[in-house]
Amino acid sequence: MNKNDCDCIMKNIKKLSLIFGIMLIVIVTVIYIRQPDDYTQVKKRFFRMDTVTELTVVVKDKKGIEALWQRIDSLLKEWEEHFSVSHPRSEVKSLNERRSQVVEVSPLMAEMISKGLQYGELLDGAFDITILPIKELWGFVNGNDSEVTVAPSEEMVRQKLENVDYRNVEIYGDTVSFKSQETRIDVGGIAKGFVLREIGKTLDSYGINDYLICAGGDILARGKRVDGKLWRIGIADPRNRDSVATIINVQNCSVVTSGDYERFRIINGKRYHHLFDPKTGHSCLKNRSVTVLGKDPVAADILSTGLFCRDASEIVSFINGQPGLQCFVIDSEGKIHTSKNWN
Repeated sequence: MNKNDCDCIMKNIKKLSLIFGIMLIVIVTVIYIRQPDDYTQVKKRFFRMDTVTELTVVVKDKKGIEALWQRIDSLLKEWEEHFSVSHPRSEVKSLNERRSQVVEVSPLMAEMISKGLQYGELLDGAFDITILPIKELWGFVNGNDSEVTVAPSEEMVRQKLENVDYRNVEIYGDTVSFKSQETRIDVGGIAKGFVLREIGKTLDSYGINDYLICAGGDILARGKRVDGKLWRIGIADPRNRDSVATIINVQNCSVVTSGDYERFRIINGKRYHHLFDPKTGHSCLKNRSVTVLGKDPVAADILSTGLFCRDASEIVSFINGQPGLQCFVIDSEGKIHTSKNWN
């Protein structure tokens, strides 16, 4: 056998080795690609924080699932008590009943207040953690809505507004300072975003990579469904609860909707709901629902509330200027407005 024949044989061996290597990689990849039959999709509902929270998780088996559900329920119960404005063990209640105007708070409460003040500044006061006196006046507190059958007078609203101003709260590390004894806070417009984040961290710690968390109008999606497809969620039609305004496919993002249809009452033919303009003390009337999509559930939660009082075109313009955010708005006439990159 001459040298050329040897070189030719060696080249063929190298080609065969390369082909075999590629085939091996493909085979191994196919083996380890998740097959629908290997996994199962499990759902669980909880009722905490005056909201039905539904978790859908994709798992290899159900071993340990009950322990996970118990941990999630304990987390929700703890948050329900800790961040309520009325629960005896609530840190919010303790803050609002303070004797000193300088108070040490837990790191989580400090983060919530700091984030609330940050967005209060960004949105020119349209998101205000000191809105509690107005919510109480109109009977919308902690989901235990009172039967208000007569709208408060303008004088009553004006008096309550004197104590609504996020700038009366300052925070330095874990220390909160209040400028007035009458200033009281409510983290209801921010807590669900935080709790979504915490539930997500818990699921991550269990090694669960594919899940959908739905807490009322707050949604966090990770990975995909058991069949390998994206999660599909519907955005409610505010005037027809049996229908949806649109359906979107999502993955690795949060979608939060604020609307005038969840908590409201009709007085003398006019709709009053729980989303208030901190400048007027009245329900915002320019939109029926505002949906914000982004990576961070906390930001999406705050913005869906804080932008609610703006004209739909202003909301879209604001979101278009924020990298990584999208929005879907249904205005007071039922017209749909979307950001340039919507879904």
